[in-house]
Amino acid sequence: MATTITFVPQDDEGERILDEFEQQTSLEPEDGGDAARTYPLEGDDHRIEIIETLDEIDAEWTQHLALESPA
Repeated sequence: MATTITFVPQDDEGERILDEFEQQTSLEPEDGGDAARTYPLEGDDHRIEIIETLDEIDAEWTQHLALESPA
């Protein structure tokens, strides 16, 4: 199971969605030095909580964020 999830904002709206996501979840991205934001995951329920949170922020978040494959 992945221990991180990485989102790449595709536009300004993607940046706004991730900013709000961070406020709501208190997750902070690891320092990656580029536009991608990598979040550490703990526990089995984070995947569902992440998707639900993004859906609440913007139902069309998939048009503004790309999900990077785990390494």
